[in-house]
Amino acid sequence: MTERQKFFTARDKILFKILFLIFLGSVFLLNWANLSFLFNIRTAPHVIRERAEDIFSRERPQEEVEEAREIAEDDLRECGENSISIAAIDIEAPIVEAGGISEEEYRAALDRGVVHFPGSPYPGQEGLSVLLGHSAPEGWPKINYDWVFTEINDLKEGDKIEVCFNNRLYEYTVVESEDGKRIYEVGEDVPSLYENEKEIVLMSCWPPGESESRIGIRGVIK
Repeated sequence: MTERQKFFTARDKILFKILFLIFLGSVFLLNWANLSFLFNIRTAPHVIRERAEDIFSRERPQEEVEEAREIAEDDLRECGENSISIAAIDIEAPIVEAGGISEEEYRAALDRGVVHFPGSPYPGQEGLSVLLGHSAPEGWPKINYDWVFTEINDLKEGDKIEVCFNNRLYEYTVVESEDGKRIYEVGEDVPSLYENEKEIVLMSCWPPGESESRIGIRGVIK
């Protein structure tokens, strides 16, 4: 092939390289805000990894993304002191241990908050966790925690019971009325109703301020 028949001369190749470099430089200049991290030795590896993870996460099925988000949110459900909170009846009180099984020890503990019944599973564990609280007649002053479970009879199916225990937050849902609310005789057993479930029952004297019976409000973690 003669010199005339060549499509690109040496001069053309040099010119092409110059134009290509100009084009590449223009791309970097126009997108400098998004590409400048590539020239930062400290941040480049982290930014590249984050952007790669973002791209791959977009390709995951939506169901997997939602499931991962739910797991992450559950892992972050932390809290402080042991306590119970029921927004439906405006209750917030500490959860305490009786320290013994004598009547005096129970009474002293009930004055300090809601009492975890010894021997029952702790909140968040599988089985029936029993929490005891005082109730008082209408108009009773809020002295100590004599009043804390006075209005639990007003709870209905679907209401939430939030329990913070050992720095973890657990949300129980009050179950349907047939199982969720029941009057027990004094000394009557309170059985677990849901096998392999995490249950809770709030127990108090009934009617409020009297000791004729006991009311139990039951919830489960769904």
